[in-house]
Amino acid sequence: MVQSLFADNGSSNKFDRIVADLMETGLSVCDDFVSPLLVSSMALEARELQQSGAFRHARIGRGVSMQLRPEIRNDRIYWLDTESPTAIQQPYLLDLETLRQYINRNLFLGLFEYEGHFALYPPGASYDIHYDRFIGALERVVTCILYLNDNWQVEDGGALNIHQGHDASTLPLPMQILPQGGRLITFISEQFPHEVLPATRDRLSLTGWFRIRA
Repeated sequence: MVQSLFADNGSSNKFDRIVADLMETGLSVCDDFVSPLLVSSMALEARELQQSGAFRHARIGRGVSMQLRPEIRNDRIYWLDTESPTAIQQPYLLDLETLRQYINRNLFLGLFEYEGHFALYPPGASYDIHYDRFIGALERVVTCILYLNDNWQVEDGGALNIHQGHDASTLPLPMQILPQGGRLITFISEQFPHEVLPATRDRLSLTGWFRIRA
């Protein structure tokens, strides 16, 4: 069952509801976006990749300015090959493709591709306040974060803390959203600065962006 943290707009499916939230506030939180079985399968795949040494320390910036700054960001990531996804990743990427089409039909954003990575935050790891759209780069337009954590509790910490951006929002910000398994957070990338708060256990997500040609 899809549950929205915002008003029930009576939409017929999860894609309609996400688009309606994006149109109204720029931010959507959708529980049970994928099945518990798919959540656990993708989490297991990520764990196996991590144990094989495939994850790398995340960096900040882009291009020649990219740098390792663990005092700002200290998670580990593994980029997906979206052209040749694994059998486990494919159902989620097909859902994202459907979501991309729904967004384009309703918001006319011209989204044409998705890029994403697994992100693993060990206990105590965090990511300071930032925007997902880089300064001087317009490609990333819509952020999509799917959480892959089993039985996450409030005392585990690790919330996504969303702040007020340059434009005033009608949402009660700042807002802390727990990384519960199967929960998809979708928002307009340039609209909301956000941070990842430290957790007391491993925190796993599949984080990505719908992009435009810029």
